[in-house]
Amino acid sequence: MKPSVIMKSIVPAFLAGTILLFSCTKDDVIEVKAAPEIEIDSETGVYTTKVGREIKIAPVYKNCGAEAIYQWKIDSKTIATTPVLTYTWDVTGKYYITIVVSTNDGHALEELLVEVVDLAKPVISLPVGDEGLTIAKNTDYVLTPEISNSNIEGFGVTWSVNSVEVGHELTYTFNAAETGEYRVSVTACNIDGSDTREFLITVVNKLPEKLSFPTPGYSFESTDRYTFAGRSVCLKPIANGIAPTQWSWTVNGVKQQCSEPVFMFTPDVAGDYQVTVTVDNGVSASVKVVCVSGSEESRYRAATASSLATCNKVFEWIPAPGQFIGETRTGGMTGNETTLESANEWARKRLADNNFVSLGGFGGYIVVGFDHSIAKGSAEYDFAVSGNAFFNALTGDGGSNEPGIVYVMQDVNGNGLPDDEWYELRGSETGKPETIHDYAVTYYRPSAPRMNVQWTDNLGASGTIDYLADYHTQNYYYPAWITDESYTLSGTRLESRVTMDSSTGYWELWKYDRGYVDNMGSDVVKAISGGQRNGFKIANAMYANQTAVNLKYIDFIKVQTGVNAKAGWLGEVSTEVIGFEDLNMSER
Repeated sequence: MKPSVIMKSIVPAFLAGTILLFSCTKDDVIEVKAAPEIEIDSETGVYTTKVGREIKIAPVYKNCGAEAIYQWKIDSKTIATTPVLTYTWDVTGKYYITIVVSTNDGHALEELLVEVVDLAKPVISLPVGDEGLTIAKNTDYVLTPEISNSNIEGFGVTWSVNSVEVGHELTYTFNAAETGEYRVSVTACNIDGSDTREFLITVVNKLPEKLSFPTPGYSFESTDRYTFAGRSVCLKPIANGIAPTQWSWTVNGVKQQCSEPVFMFTPDVAGDYQVTVTVDNGVSASVKVVCVSGSEESRYRAATASSLATCNKVFEWIPAPGQFIGETRTGGMTGNETTLESANEWARKRLADNNFVSLGGFGGYIVVGFDHSIAKGSAEYDFAVSGNAFFNALTGDGGSNEPGIVYVMQDVNGNGLPDDEWYELRGSETGKPETIHDYAVTYYRPSAPRMNVQWTDNLGASGTIDYLADYHTQNYYYPAWITDESYTLSGTRLESRVTMDSSTGYWELWKYDRGYVDNMGSDVVKAISGGQRNGFKIANAMYANQTAVNLKYIDFIKVQTGVNAKAGWLGEVSTEVIGFEDLNMSER
């Protein structure tokens, strides 16, 4: 960018051209003398340097003899009196400089701009939590850091294990034959500085075997499960580092007949039940099932004359990292969403104003509630969720479809919070071989602004949510209200339907048949400005083993990004929601 005052040659004369001075010699010969001239070597008049880095600006001077006087000034303060300016700045900023050269025959002036920027030191980001890594011996573990400013002169990488250098490539594969603790470090450097990341790898004979039961959400830590008498609870534990072949279930210490990985427990009377599952090698996990007093009908909250057809509360907005997270322009955020409460309130207002809320990459979700229960009605659809999907206007297909999985919940325990049982709604991709129903992705906080966000999944894959510097300027895609250095999101993952036309470079995000938000499927009940509205049936609610659950109404809805994919310069696939409606009350 040019400075506000472009280079000008200013001379103290009344003529627009070069001043010619005339004098007579004793032989009456007229001698013509010219005023000094300055030529700088920057066409724009802008120079760039870095903090603490010396800069030299050496103009070419004409018509200047030994008697010439030079003055370099910033805001009328002289900083040098030499033909060449040699200077160092300790503070970033824009500095407007004037160089004036004077002789007995006149003077000349040029203005230029020096932009002083920060040093571009490398910054390392690694998908490793504060607790380090635990790896089985004789196992390859590939470490691939994201390093900013790797394009700066002098860039290099050094890996060390227990202070011994082991590699200089960007990627390092760790493998240890002996158990124990290994202190691993990676150092990146360039001419502007260096950065080091150090962490502990614990090598064991065998990875620990764990069983656990999933919790309802990120901010709801209770593992208790709630149900009514006569309604089953589908207990499906998550197995990490273990592939069980034998399953044994007990309820309050009494062995059950079930020997499968999924236990459908149906309590007959109200009370607390301790359910324990034990697998191979004695690994076990327990969960408390609370059978509440009362009935499904007793928890129903009927709509009143003042009830809203749309959602009135956001309980959890936990997006995955994405290009609209923290974005204050198209994304509409303010920069003040630094707590879960403030983020939830921002999302509520956005939905109330019919503006989109992005859920980021895979697993990002939003949980909303209504001022009444949504009943399973007799019409084709019970509720609708709006998104911003569209077809390719030229082909009538393709376009932008970023499917969100839908879950529903009843307030079984009556506390007004979504901490009960989530039931996924069956969609066209449910049960297909390419659909993964127990998928989990862990996202890691970047180490510096404007960096990609790294992720790993429970299948051993890894990747990044790419920072799109050409389109966004926020410092981080990582949600500001997530205080942990990493967080894990789990749910159902659909097969990606993202393709690129190699001849045009245009990306197509193809639709899914039905059952998903932000998708031009057969369940679009109404086109809206800038998107569509999909209809959903409560009757499609299912247990984790994909068998139907009979719900007469629901109180909470969750939508979660269902694809882990990206589309080049368009960025990550991220479900957007615009509104939630009870179709029993609103115009269909």
